[in-house]
Amino acid sequence: MSMFIGFKRLRIQPLGEDLKASGDQIVIQGDPNKGATIKAEVSGISKDPTVVSGSNVGYYTSRKGVGTPKIDFDLLDVPLDSETIILGREKSANGVQYTGEESEAPYCAITMESEDGQGNVALVGFFYGVFSKDKETMNTKEQGETFKPEADAYTFTASGSKQASTNGKYMAKYAGNSATAVSELYKNVLLSDPTQSNSGSQTDTPAKQG
Repeated sequence: MSMFIGFKRLRIQPLGEDLKASGDQIVIQGDPNKGATIKAEVSGISKDPTVVSGSNVGYYTSRKGVGTPKIDFDLLDVPLDSETIILGREKSANGVQYTGEESEAPYCAITMESEDGQGNVALVGFFYGVFSKDKETMNTKEQGETFKPEADAYTFTASGSKQASTNGKYMAKYAGNSATAVSELYKNVLLSDPTQSNSGSQTDTPAKQG
């Protein structure tokens, strides 16, 4: 896989202190009033090589591991309830969101879905990390112009997996038409395979699965 075509869907699975799935997956896939994906930019997944000198030459190159993996998202119209969950904010009985000293984002697992150049499903997943949102933006409505909503910026800062079978791993990636491989990725990252459940619109089968 040398390229991604589009950004179809983001799945978010909040995790509890026991590292098990906590609550339903949050699925952002363009459903009316449920948010849409615009862009995801992954960085920090390669460690900058460091050359160690000895005997007046570059004797050893330290190159193992990752840098500081994170994903910068542009997401449109994320529901307030979903945002409250992933950012660890509080919500009153009347639906008011509160942010303060006790706000603490939960750990989450995520998968991002696209397509490769052959039309096969392309998945990128991160086992463990937290979301943050640093700002809110309001802009004036330009007179005579049609309103065009702007995406909000979220950051997902990844850590190594704490699950026994994937301990220390940060990212999982697959592109192809193997339903078995897709299921493996989902089960390892999200701890369940949403394509094998019966939960309505969240069960769309990825493109060209075999």
